[in-house]
Amino acid sequence: MRHTPEAIRQFLDDQLQSGQTVAVFCDDNDIKVPTFYSWKKRYCEVEAVEPEGFYKIMPKQKTMERKLRLPSGLELSLCGLSIGEIAELVLKIDSVHA
Repeated sequence: MRHTPEAIRQFLDDQLQSGQTVAVFCDDNDIKVPTFYSWKKRYCEVEAVEPEGFYKIMPKQKTMERKLRLPSGLELSLCGLSIGEIAELVLKIDSVHA
């Protein structure tokens, strides 16, 4: 069964407001999960809700100079560290000063 664009947008909105996972919402509404995600991709007017919290930063192989400017005006120049190592360093500094 084909749905109108308006009905698809309504499904997308309803899923966001329901608080259900996509899998549960699709099961309750007789929609296939891949279909739902293709709708979500096509009708990008729906804003993605990003989960709160920290994300694991995957380091890249190459290293380069990075500069970090703090609100106090202090500027750190970090050379030879991967992005992951810099992220770990920032988290350690933050936990010490929390």
